[in-house]
Amino acid sequence: MNKSYRTALLIVAGIALLLLSGVFFPSEETETASASTGTAVPEQSLMTVKVMQATSEPFTKDIVLRGYTEALRTVSLKSQVAGRIIDLPVEKGMRVSRGDAICRIDIEDREANYNESVALVKQRELEFAASEKLFAQGHRSETQHSGAKSALEAAIARSLRMKVELDNTVVRAPFNGVINDRMIEIGDYMKEGDACALIMEEDPFLVVADISENDIGKIAVGDKAHALLQNGQRVDGRIRYISSIADQSTRTFRVELEVSNPDHNILDGVTAELVIQADQVLAQKMSPATLVLNDAGLVGVRTVDGDNVVHFVEVEIIGNHPTGVWVSGLDNSDKIIIEGHEFVKAGESVKTVTAVN
Repeated sequence: MNKSYRTALLIVAGIALLLLSGVFFPSEETETASASTGTAVPEQSLMTVKVMQATSEPFTKDIVLRGYTEALRTVSLKSQVAGRIIDLPVEKGMRVSRGDAICRIDIEDREANYNESVALVKQRELEFAASEKLFAQGHRSETQHSGAKSALEAAIARSLRMKVELDNTVVRAPFNGVINDRMIEIGDYMKEGDACALIMEEDPFLVVADISENDIGKIAVGDKAHALLQNGQRVDGRIRYISSIADQSTRTFRVELEVSNPDHNILDGVTAELVIQADQVLAQKMSPATLVLNDAGLVGVRTVDGDNVVHFVEVEIIGNHPTGVWVSGLDNSDKIIIEGHEFVKAGESVKTVTAVN
């Protein structure tokens, strides 16, 4: 055997003797640790972590739904009489008040017919008055007197019909709103039932969303809520309607939030986030950096017990606050690891340092 091989064997033998010396001749410190705990884990080798005491507070859990804005009322203004359009006092986009004229139809002979009916009513009134005198004096039969009364009533009814038909030649706004569309022009002929304009009420307004069957039992008509519009605007209101029938395809229920819109700056069909205040629960406020995932992919935090052993506690994120998140699932007796939690696992022993508030 050459010299280099002998040198290598001597080095290997020396290393082996050094390792075996710790087994057969343990140090006093190792023996003490083994005798007291049964496991040779020197205290100086434990990981030091910073902990804080859990302090749960009452928190109102919000139900957040994706929805959109919708006008409370949108009405298609239709003609009740036939005729040619002779005047359109308003244009698309104009705001109108209740009773304002939107479309005018040619009255043709309707005014003459009405004037004729008024004259006939006056004639029948005179005839009925004379009949009453004659009937009281016994110079007229009851049948003749009843005929005079019926003739007067028929004349009055005809006059009322003529007045209604004359009034219907002007299509008026049924409420305050904005003319969103106009379907006809001057000179067009409208048949009875044809639409001349579309009016939309601007105040109040609705924010509409669909709520799941799991959450519908947590809300009620009259609950306070708010909505965040796509442009960042926040609007507050109350729940005015909750559907009692689920959508067959999504199994969700329609919810309507009524909000005021005095400045008319909410538009129909804008994307919105509807936030409804639901049940109050106890929750812990913490930094999202404190949260971890376990091997099963569950969100939680790492805590330590009275023996400084690490545990994993699953939590649910239920809301946000300016500096972090609100979570539920913790007890006030829990000590949460807020620093060093990335380097320890459940079941390990650690040294703890309490965080200073």
